[in-house]
Amino acid sequence: MEYKGDNSGSNNSEDSRDAKAGGELNEGEDNNTCIVRISGEDNGHISDTEADAISGQANISSPAEHSLEGERESPKGQISNHKQKEGDSGSLDSYTASRESLVKVRIGDGTVDQSNINNKLLYKASVMKKTSVRKKKHMDEIFDHEISAFFPANLDFLCLQEVFDKRAAEKLKQQLHHYFEYILYDVGVYGCHGCCSFKFVNSGLLFASRYPVMDAAYHCYPNGKGTDSLASKGALFLKVQVGNTPQDQRIVGYISCTHLQALAGDTTVRCEQLDLLQDWLADFRKSTSSSSTANPEELVAFDVICGDLNFDNCSSEDKLEQQHSLFTRYKDPCRLGPGEEKPWAIGTLLDPEGLYEEEVCTPDNLQKVLESEEGRKGYLVYPTSKNHSSSQKGRKASLKGSGRRIDYMLYTEEGVYLEWKMEVEEFNFITQLAGLTDHLPVAMRLMVSTGEEDS
Repeated sequence: MEYKGDNSGSNNSEDSRDAKAGGELNEGEDNNTCIVRISGEDNGHISDTEADAISGQANISSPAEHSLEGERESPKGQISNHKQKEGDSGSLDSYTASRESLVKVRIGDGTVDQSNINNKLLYKASVMKKTSVRKKKHMDEIFDHEISAFFPANLDFLCLQEVFDKRAAEKLKQQLHHYFEYILYDVGVYGCHGCCSFKFVNSGLLFASRYPVMDAAYHCYPNGKGTDSLASKGALFLKVQVGNTPQDQRIVGYISCTHLQALAGDTTVRCEQLDLLQDWLADFRKSTSSSSTANPEELVAFDVICGDLNFDNCSSEDKLEQQHSLFTRYKDPCRLGPGEEKPWAIGTLLDPEGLYEEEVCTPDNLQKVLESEEGRKGYLVYPTSKNHSSSQKGRKASLKGSGRRIDYMLYTEEGVYLEWKMEVEEFNFITQLAGLTDHLPVAMRLMVSTGEEDS
């Protein structure tokens, strides 16, 4: 997702660009632990207290020339986890990461001057208004939309699901650090828990950001069924700082990343998970808010939910999810209403039978195929019915809609600063990962207008 604010300058301090952190579990410790690995290359916020859902412990590795404030560094650069006391605000109840797990880096003998960062994050009303005069490609919609062979330039945030393999996540993190300063990965719980079955793998959630992460929290869905119950699927909640006003008020945003129950027929499970998602998000916003109405210290610019929800807006089997209260609070740029998609929206689930065919195995080829109705019928999974299986490969019969869209980006204006206007500027379906995944990534550019006149 791209946030349209002040992207004119660096978001982070140049003095501490080399600081990195990643977490490894202590050997011999209990595996019953909640983990949120936080890796940062800036003075910003890297993990100090990673976990303690039940009894485990996590460590953070960082370069030898840097040390974390209030922590002792071992000869190998391992910084022991700060143990939280029961009831401490830094403890992790209900598998939740806390704001105290995000701490500042000390450079040399002194801390980084926070004013330098604030200056680089300073918001400019003219920049936030600039795109209002942008020419639109599509007159049938208030924002642009397209199928693109490439990810948009200048992405500010990236949410991934199904990053279950830790070694692959480490390599992915290294590559993403060329573009994103802050990365949270290996998020989840392992072992046995009172409200969950045994977890073999983490949640698969990964979050990358160009902006500092102020707070992070994770919750594991307790009602997973079948093979889904072996993964600690859940929701990751982030609060990021995207700037400062001229009055030195923080400009912040909220982003949630989630992955719901996958098995067909588990409608009730997914609806329960959507209920939990809303409750957890409300609690996260309340617990991380530091503003009063009379004297706000920060202004909320956006609130976005991203994820693989594993239901679409066309299948008759998904009616309960389509009518969930989440869609009364959060807007879906691709849908007109329950069971009714916008004409330009397409499915995001590719038919695995044709995934590696030459016709769709490159970004350009897949883009061309998906731009035609017949191409979509051949390579996308369509809404299921009693008469047809989910695999539609090669079938040329009339099909409803344009495929199963199960990957979502939702936004809300509730809880956002009332004097600002939020609107979608662009929505894209991305084919750049052709041959690497059976999902089509989606991207959204969100613009926040202040309504102020240019100075």
